[in-house]
Amino acid sequence: MRLLFLLLLVLPTASPADPVLDRVIDDVALPGVAAFAEATEALAEAAEADCTPTAPGLRAAWNGAMDAWFGVQDLRFGPLDDGTRLAIAFWPDTRGLRPKALDAVLSGALPLLETPALFAEAPISVRGLYAVEALLYDPRFNGYGVGDPGCVLVRLASADLARVAAGLRDDWVGDFASVMRTAGAEGNALYASQGEARQAVFTGLLMVMQHDVKERLGRPIGTPGRVYPDRAEAVLSGRSQRNLELSLAAHQRLARALVPEPEASLLTREDFERVDWMLSELDDPVFAGVSRPDARIRLEALQATLTILRADLYGEFTEALGVTMGLNALDGD
Repeated sequence: MRLLFLLLLVLPTASPADPVLDRVIDDVALPGVAAFAEATEALAEAAEADCTPTAPGLRAAWNGAMDAWFGVQDLRFGPLDDGTRLAIAFWPDTRGLRPKALDAVLSGALPLLETPALFAEAPISVRGLYAVEALLYDPRFNGYGVGDPGCVLVRLASADLARVAAGLRDDWVGDFASVMRTAGAEGNALYASQGEARQAVFTGLLMVMQHDVKERLGRPIGTPGRVYPDRAEAVLSGRSQRNLELSLAAHQRLARALVPEPEASLLTREDFERVDWMLSELDDPVFAGVSRPDARIRLEALQATLTILRADLYGEFTEALGVTMGLNALDGD
């Protein structure tokens, strides 16, 4: 990835600074990737110190790494391309690949535990935050001891995650921040204008907001005739609601970096406040309430409010940022 950046993006001539891009880089991106790299390194160290699934230090470090992920998840461009993102956070697993792949690795049918280099080529279903979650919290996989393959796997997966996160940080610090700051400059082969760079950031934000609506809430809510509480994100670790709260907080930080002027984003700010209040009143850690009509109504109302928030943000921010795009084109994840 870094080689690609070097080939395409080196030595652009100076261009006038864009305060929007500067805020995104300095207030969101660089602190986010640094915190994520630090948290995943702490996870790798905790796994080395005690790999057993109930170890308090290991579980705390995994939760810290998951928390830190939300500081970078909206940056779905540049260094955080699809391959890198999925190696970090492969969810939802709609085809049930993770349990099968973990079984294959732990049984030796899929030999990936010999070296870190070999594991780096492993399927995304056995890598990243959600694979480690399964090893720590899923009763099908968390019965291992110190000398078992599960211990080797949790250490390899944690170290691999730290390596990927460090690469993400280094790409931003080493090349990509400069590329964004010089959007529109002669020699910048990635962004022909500052508007293109703004649009990349804005598109990433809209895509993850739609992920909140369709996946984080939509999967457990299901349909009126059938609900799926077991499909909620991070249900194994009991943090489905926490993930949504952190996701919304990250959206707010990025939104304010993009458009800090209150008068240019009145509806969006009101919507964020409404969503924050609804989440504070929810108290449903794994969205189990989808199985009860009274609680389901609250989750559906939250989902509808998030949809309104995304539409209002789109309307206000396209004007404030000077970007144009079709909202329907961003409905996929």
